[in-house]
Amino acid sequence: MAFVQAQPGQGGPREPKKLEAGGEEWCDSGLGSLSEGQLVQLREDGGLGPPGDAEGGPGGCPVTSDPRAPQKQQEEEEGRLDSALGGDEGVGDLVEGVGGVHLQSQVGPEAWLRHVLGFVTEDGDTALHLAVIHEHEAFLDSILQYTHGTDYLDIQNDLGQTALHIAVILGVSSFVGKLVSAGAGLGIQEKGGHTALHLACREGWQDCAEQLLAPLAVQRPGQGNRFQAQLDCTNYDGYIPLHVAILRKDLDMVNLLISAGSDLNKQELSCGRSPLHLAVESQSPEIVEYLLRAGADTEARMYVGYTPMYSAVHRPDQKIPQLLREFGSEEPEWDSEESVDSNSEEEYDDIVINCGH
Repeated sequence: MAFVQAQPGQGGPREPKKLEAGGEEWCDSGLGSLSEGQLVQLREDGGLGPPGDAEGGPGGCPVTSDPRAPQKQQEEEEGRLDSALGGDEGVGDLVEGVGGVHLQSQVGPEAWLRHVLGFVTEDGDTALHLAVIHEHEAFLDSILQYTHGTDYLDIQNDLGQTALHIAVILGVSSFVGKLVSAGAGLGIQEKGGHTALHLACREGWQDCAEQLLAPLAVQRPGQGNRFQAQLDCTNYDGYIPLHVAILRKDLDMVNLLISAGSDLNKQELSCGRSPLHLAVESQSPEIVEYLLRAGADTEARMYVGYTPMYSAVHRPDQKIPQLLREFGSEEPEWDSEESVDSNSEEEYDDIVINCGH
């Protein structure tokens, strides 16, 4: 699994990143990532004053120049805070400490927001990332209370992961639901091109996928497009989530995605294989039959013209060709051994070149 990676180094968490002119960064940090309108919302909800009242970054954004100042001496003794799973216990202590300060109302919301929303580790993880990584629900709730509907939810770390990506990788479906309800972006892609739904399919976390797709079942007004779009998003291998679920031979996930409205005949981008082609190549009679009963096109063609039946008759499981015949699939046009030998390299070249395996 693509977990947050620990980087060797010393000292505490670094100061918030700054975008360099002409450079490309995967993440931004703290209040600097929020629009002026969102800052106004935070000030209204959290009782903050107008820009410039607090010390901080440009435009009066209340970011902290040294988020570890209150614990500087202790951190120097214990070593660098680490955002990776299984990393220094100091991160857990930070989450416990900062969350406790807010929850116990020992400081005002302005000071708490300056400290928390301006925090970022050497791996690009914000406090929101850390709350998910350490599965600290009270701390997560505290952050979401002030950042609901803002761009802060979608800050990406050095691996391009948002807090939602990490919640899905860890399989913490309750956190996934909280982040989705708070307005976390569903179509954001990490460095492998995977959305949160791709990752749920890859890891086999059906509970997480249900949280990501739940609004489709509820049909919330005005949100249909936002939630539907994740079904059609392709990763950098050219696969939509349905393709990933089929390649894993995960019938329950396939059923969930199709019930949510995933395209039964959507071609993957490398060779033009339909979901039915992929099910045949995966040698999964159960998924082949499910797709056929759901109405998959038996005569769908790859870019080179091959049908699912062509792929089926030259593979070991002979139950699959019989299923295709029962649903009206025609016999393949290329049925000679010479044709198979001469075209086999052409059929699979694109898979090797474009999938990066």
